[in-house]
Amino acid sequence: MNHLTVVIIALLIPATAMAKGECKQDRLTFCKHAAHVAACLDKHKAQLSEACKAKQARAKAKKNTEESAKRGKQEGATAQSGAQPLTKEGCKTAGMKWNYQSNVCG
Repeated sequence: MNHLTVVIIALLIPATAMAKGECKQDRLTFCKHAAHVAACLDKHKAQLSEACKAKQARAKAKKNTEESAKRGKQEGATAQSGAQPLTKEGCKTAGMKWNYQSNVCG
């Protein structure tokens, strides 16, 4: 029973935090009946409180970071993974440059 109580409280905290969030008053003022609150707040960006603008900037930065990491992961998965020549001569023949620090073609 104790674990259930802890889980319920943990789920309620974010909802409570959002209700008291930096953009609550702005949402009520500009976007009370809007279907897409984020788009509505973006439309009224110039009129928003400084706290709400800062919160939106943090959210946008977080989203950009996540998207960048996702793109990096995808690019890493599609990176060329061909075999490299094992010798300096093979590297030269392949038109690649030998990396003396790591002893591979670079």
